[in-house]
Amino acid sequence: MKKILLVLSMLLLVCSCGTPQAQKDFESMFKALQSGDVKKMNQINPDAKISENDENDENVKIFLDGYKKISYKINKTEVEGDKATINLDIKAPDLSSYFPEFLQQAMALAFANFGKSEEEIKKLGEDFTIKYFKDKLSSKDLKFTEKNINVIMKKDGKKWKVDDQNKDLFEILTFGFSKLADSMNGISEQK
Repeated sequence: MKKILLVLSMLLLVCSCGTPQAQKDFESMFKALQSGDVKKMNQINPDAKISENDENDENVKIFLDGYKKISYKINKTEVEGDKATINLDIKAPDLSSYFPEFLQQAMALAFANFGKSEEEIKKLGEDFTIKYFKDKLSSKDLKFTEKNINVIMKKDGKKWKVDDQNKDLFEILTFGFSKLADSMNGISEQK
């Protein structure tokens, strides 16, 4: 029995040594994100700068709830010096796909409340937005984006951090809204 345990522990040691540190750091960051635990996120990535007050913000809660629905599978990790590329398949909620419907309902709400004060309209709009996207996230027919992406990690001292230039990952983490904002920005630049 002791021999079997020794062999199993050696096998676990060999398997865990084969995972690059960049991948381990990415997985710990992502697990913190998926947990929705702001304290854990800030401990792992102090650059996140999410305050405990933000955790109580309803808009932040929408994102924290959405992050719990993200799943991924790492296919391969390549490390070259202080740069690592992690190839993964990722699946995340796509809230941007609901934007046309959201705009239509928001406009109807605005017209239905025409004549109210700016403060009342703003409060109604905020409440509507939070409820709309919370309902979508808890919907059984929630739409997802599935992609194969490369995440670039850069070494910062002893730790690996996600590089700021990961457009595909940023799009996933904003539930498609960064892509929507880019396309809207492109339309306004064309005018």
